[in-house]
Amino acid sequence: MNRLLAILATSAVLTAAGATGAAAQGTASAADASPSSPAPGVCVTGYRGVVVNEVCAVVSGDQVTFYGQTTPGSIGWTARTVPYRMTASVVGGATLGTITPTVLVDRSSTPVGRISGTVPCGSSATATLETTQWGWPPATATITVQAGC
Repeated sequence: MNRLLAILATSAVLTAAGATGAAAQGTASAADASPSSPAPGVCVTGYRGVVVNEVCAVVSGDQVTFYGQTTPGSIGWTARTVPYRMTASVVGGATLGTITPTVLVDRSSTPVGRISGTVPCGSSATATLETTQWGWPPATATITVQAGC
C-alpha cells in the first residue's frame, strides 16, 4: 500500500514538473515571437474553404501586432503557393499597413505575415486576412481589437 502511495506521489510530482516546464516553454516562445511562432493573442478564424485563414492580434498598451496564418481546408491538400492580402488600420483613421505575400502552404499551419503599429489610446484597430487566389471562394478573417493604454 505504501509503495502504491509512493508511486502516485512520484507521478504527481513528475506531472507537475512537466506542466511547469511546458508553461515555461510557452513563456519563452512568446518572448521570442517570430513569424513561425507568434506570441499568444486573440484570434479569429475565417470561412472554412479551400484554406482556413486565421488572423490574430496582440495588444500591449498602444502597440498592436496583427499576424495571419493559414491551414489547408482538406486532408488531401497538395503543397502550393497561395497569394494573400492582409490589411490593418485604426478604425476610422490611419492605415497601419498592407502586405500581399505569396506563401507556400503545406499541410500544417503556415504563417502568412504580420503588421504592427501604434494605435491612439482607447481606439480600435482592425485587420483582415484574405486569400486572393483567382477562382477560389473567399476565405476572409477579420478581427477588431481596442488599445487599452
